[in-house]
Amino acid sequence: MHLKVSDLIMKIGYYVRRLTKMSFKSMFLSIDKVHKRSNKNKIVIFFDMVGCSLKYSAGYSDYEYFKFEELSNKQRKTYITRGINNVYIKKLNDPKYCHIFDNKVIFNKKFTKFLNRDFIDLEEKSCEEFIKFAKKHKTFIVKPLDADCGIGVEKIDIDNEKSLEETYNRLKENKQFLAEEYVKQIKEINDIYPNSVNTIRIVSARVNGKTTILFELIRIGNSGHVVDNFHHGGMYAIIKKGIISTNAVDKLGNEYEYHPVTKTKIKGFKIPMYDKVIKFVNDASEVVPEVGFVGWDISVTKDGPVMIEGNNLPAYDFYQSEIAIDDSKIGLKPKFDEAIFGVKNEKN
Repeated sequence: MHLKVSDLIMKIGYYVRRLTKMSFKSMFLSIDKVHKRSNKNKIVIFFDMVGCSLKYSAGYSDYEYFKFEELSNKQRKTYITRGINNVYIKKLNDPKYCHIFDNKVIFNKKFTKFLNRDFIDLEEKSCEEFIKFAKKHKTFIVKPLDADCGIGVEKIDIDNEKSLEETYNRLKENKQFLAEEYVKQIKEINDIYPNSVNTIRIVSARVNGKTTILFELIRIGNSGHVVDNFHHGGMYAIIKKGIISTNAVDKLGNEYEYHPVTKTKIKGFKIPMYDKVIKFVNDASEVVPEVGFVGWDISVTKDGPVMIEGNNLPAYDFYQSEIAIDDSKIGLKPKFDEAIFGVKNEKN
């Protein structure tokens, strides 16, 4: 398929913007890592990285993470890279509506019927109202309104707080304005790891009134952390047809057949009520159809699925990690292109 002039201009513009913001120090660190694992010449790696940036909109971190030095050009062109992911976002996510997903309070208000839990905004609520909320729920989660990667997420137990007034002031000072009733996940998932809410990440695309599920995984906490985020010691595993189909892996690449804390076997675990989870995502995708490319974070409770949050900039690295793809090392771009653009590409 030949690029349209407008697509070519957009691609060149994206490349120029990336170039002006690029950290060459980080790039050369990536080159060092690729050199150490492949023993390839650093100059060869450098020019290959530049070529992949031009051909496949792949940044140096994409090259390193996806091990592009091991892939053929036919394999490389099937990968969703940072630039390709941005094309999907620009195609399906109207910037005029993205603020709904960027601000967690606005999101909660818009998706209230999917939350199935209480929450308050400390920017607009008084200390007295916060204390009433805290005494009602006793354990709750606080978050900044716009942080990513689990940054600033904290679990509060009022029995451990000296003064709720002091807690209120501290949270406001730290800009942890959103307080949410703590989600009690279903026992089966809690048994995998009980210290965090282990969420299901489902990436969906809504095109012409139809929602397609593109990717599914479960994120699992570890090492005492209260969040399951990959960047805070968490791990993830791939879901297929409601069953965890792989071992879990963490950010360092460590693979786990059993959870290191609970010793629960991960691969083969059947997610409870998964048919309801899928319907839940399909229904949620209709609320703001102007934002059609979303990574949904869902928790399963004994009463059914609940919404944790939606991400209008869904991470793309999970899709094509070593545990996510088979021995053919074919990426997911053909699948995504078909759902988003109606284009059937050859896989190799």
